[in-house]
Amino acid sequence: MSSKRSPQVQAPAKGVRRMWLLPDPGEDEPFIDVRKDGHGTLNVWVARDGRHDHFCFALTARHIAAADRSALRRWAVFAVLFGELAVFHPDAAPARPPGECRRVIDTILDGTDSEVERYLTMMNKRFLGGLRDSLALLCEADLTRSRDREAFEKRLWFGAESLIINDAERSRRAQEAEHGAAARATAVRQAFGPYSEALLMAERDEAVRRAIDLLGSNPVISEFGVGAPAHHDRYLTFGSGGEIMLRDGVVTAILFHVQPTAAAPRGFAGLGTLIPGLSRDASRSQVEEALGEPMAGRPGPNPTHPVGGGFVKVFYDGWAKKDAPGHLKLIQMTAEDTYAKTDPADERCPGCAGMLIRTASASDRVDVNATIAALREGVAAGRLRQAHQWVALDDMLSLYDSRLMKRVVAQLGCTVCHRHIFFALHRDADPTFAYVSINDTCRRTPERVPSVERWGDAARIAREAQRPEQIATDGNTWVLFSRDEHLFMNARCWYSAVERSILIRLDAAEVRQYERDGEAFLSRLQEAINRTWTSSDNPWHSRDLTRSGMSNEEAIEASLAAAPETQA
Repeated sequence: MSSKRSPQVQAPAKGVRRMWLLPDPGEDEPFIDVRKDGHGTLNVWVARDGRHDHFCFALTARHIAAADRSALRRWAVFAVLFGELAVFHPDAAPARPPGECRRVIDTILDGTDSEVERYLTMMNKRFLGGLRDSLALLCEADLTRSRDREAFEKRLWFGAESLIINDAERSRRAQEAEHGAAARATAVRQAFGPYSEALLMAERDEAVRRAIDLLGSNPVISEFGVGAPAHHDRYLTFGSGGEIMLRDGVVTAILFHVQPTAAAPRGFAGLGTLIPGLSRDASRSQVEEALGEPMAGRPGPNPTHPVGGGFVKVFYDGWAKKDAPGHLKLIQMTAEDTYAKTDPADERCPGCAGMLIRTASASDRVDVNATIAALREGVAAGRLRQAHQWVALDDMLSLYDSRLMKRVVAQLGCTVCHRHIFFALHRDADPTFAYVSINDTCRRTPERVPSVERWGDAARIAREAQRPEQIATDGNTWVLFSRDEHLFMNARCWYSAVERSILIRLDAAEVRQYERDGEAFLSRLQEAINRTWTSSDNPWHSRDLTRSGMSNEEAIEASLAAAPETQA
């Protein structure tokens, strides 16, 4: 610990075993004298002001057993400097109470430029400025709690690793970690194996029967049609919290409901068997440790893990920090990666399920009027948003009757599960209704809608004539609309990766400035909005006319209908 050497260390007493803690034993290097009863004394010298201060710490047999392991001997020296012999070792209890830890720390460090601190900084620059913070954290932490112990270890380990672990030991630990990860992966693959084998198999197949036996007996069976043309869905729901989903007679997904459901009031009972070591209140970090790293490049809160011959997707009940427990909701296994597709579990989404209404006379026929009404109701409730580049729901029947379009298609997006609905009336075929992912929407191009004068009635043509007119734009950051004597501006705003639009009605003073300065004023106004829209006292919040799921024109019409005003 110091370039100065201490006086010759006395030989151990008879019957006492001396354990040197560093590879270079002798003189001022630390050691432990172990007595016959298994207890002992840790001896450490700290060079300071030209002298060597000798510190002795009483140790239990448990602490000695931890320090006796070759991998932990050098750890023990640094642990002593922090008043805690085995702080890094998960099997060892704290050696000293926090109050005594603080006294030992103050005595050993004795100022910001102590020889101990200079030595550590010289050996590893990353200690500079971080050593005392780590010591302060130790004094405040309750080291009997694993989370505090882990936090302290992570904070100090970054700077201490190169000092206390040699290359051979680091390699050995890396191999241990690799072997442990491989063993966990094998255990998880074996646990999921019977379910993986059942995927894409018919219900009568032996692999599916084995999966059913694992989940329980006497499942509740639900059957219904999805979409048009209709797919036949069949769900086997077990009291254990497991569920098998079949489409057109083939297993598409197996679900494990971790949180309680109506069928399983306690949630999935076999989680610890399915994923060894995982409990119901597991955090994201613990799930990733058990299942391995999720597939890279997948933004979003529901990570996917490749497991055996399938894909395991983990759902949480909301955003949470990686170490926050209790947010695990659902585990889904599928044969295909659903990242670019819709998830089978979304078929019962409370936002968009049940929007397709079938006729009473034929279960495979679509009741067009009732379906349009249901979709309108979903938009009004905020569960659905219309895509305005496609046909509006209110115009579908008129356009279909005109026979001017080959397909009259409305697109809507669910605000809950984020699937998209394509509802189409075909000129020469039955209506179609499909749930698709956002990737699928990008591959579809809307058919151009003919002029309203060719298919609309007098009222619809009159409404079109009254629609707000776009009269100016800079092509990028703002658009100006006119409706009678009123002016409205849509301002594009962004902050880092977040972007949105704010729609405001120009007041009398702003209209006068626009009439005086023209488009230059609108550019200045957009800059002012963009500069202040994220502030705590956002002055534009009360003026923003933006409505969920509405286009600019619809939001303008809604605002005029709700509170008609005369522009001064």
